[in-house]
Amino acid sequence: MSIFDQFIFQCYQKLLIPLLSFFLTPEQIKQLKEIIFATFIGVFGLIAIAFWSLFLALIISFLSGTGLERLLTSALSGILIGSLALSMGLLTAFLFYMRRTKTSLEFLDIRFPTRRDLLYVLLGLVVLFLILIIFGAIFEYFGAETTSHSVENLIYSNPKIMLLLIPISLFLVGPLEELLYRNIIQKSLYNSFSPVGSILISSIIFSAVHISAYSGGELLQNPLPVLNALFVIFILSVIIGFVYYQTKNLVTAALLHGIYDSIIFAAFYVNTTTGAAATISSLLLF
Repeated sequence: MSIFDQFIFQCYQKLLIPLLSFFLTPEQIKQLKEIIFATFIGVFGLIAIAFWSLFLALIISFLSGTGLERLLTSALSGILIGSLALSMGLLTAFLFYMRRTKTSLEFLDIRFPTRRDLLYVLLGLVVLFLILIIFGAIFEYFGAETTSHSVENLIYSNPKIMLLLIPISLFLVGPLEELLYRNIIQKSLYNSFSPVGSILISSIIFSAVHISAYSGGELLQNPLPVLNALFVIFILSVIIGFVYYQTKNLVTAALLHGIYDSIIFAAFYVNTTTGAAATISSLLLF
C-alpha cells in the first residue's frame, strides 16, 4: 500500500467512519460502503475504457504513420479502437475487483444455458422491445426527445459497419458488460441488499456510466433528452438484472444483452440501406 493509499485509508477509518456512525447504524454504514465501492468499480471501468481508447489510438497512429486526428475520424478505425478499448477497460476493472477483493474465479456464474435459461432470454427480448416501443410511443405523444448512442454518428458514414457491430455486440460488448455490471457489481451487492435492491442499484450505476455515450457534450445545454435515454437504459438494465438473478447464469444475461444490441443494429442497417420505415427511432444501445 502506497503512502497515499495509507493516508486515504486512515482518513476513512478515523474521520469518515466515526462521523457516519453518528447518523447511521452499522448495517447502514456497511450498505453505504458497498454502494460506494460498487459505484467506484463502475466508474473505474469507464475511466479504464477512456485510458485504453487514448492509448490504442496513440499506438496505432504512431505505427501507421498517420495523424491522430485522421485516425480518429475514420469510422472503421473508430469502431475497432472503441471495441478493443471497451474490452480492455472492462477487463481491467474486472481484474482490479478480483485482485482487490481476493475473489476466486468460482464467483463467476458461467455455465452452458439450459432450456429454462434460453426461455428467459426469449422472454427477456420480448419485454425489452415492448418497453422500447412503449416508451417510444410515450415520448412521441408528449413530444419528448431522447439522444442516440454516440456510435450512430460513426455508422452513418458507412452503414456496413453495423454488420461488424453485430458480432462485436454478441461476443464482446454483451458478455464483458454483463461480467462487470451483473456478475461482479450486482452479485457483490447481494451481501448487503435484497435482490431487488441489488438489481436497482447496479442498474443505476450501469445507466449512469452510459452518460458519456449519450450526452454528446449536450448534457449541460439540454439535459432532458439525455436523461430520458438514460432512464430507458435503466429500465432495460433492470430487466436484464432480473433475468440474471433468476437464472444465476452470466451467459444468459450476456446473450440477452448481445442479441438485443444486435437486433438494434440489424434493424438500423435495414432502415438505412433500404429506406424502410423505421420501427426504432434511435439507437438505445447499452
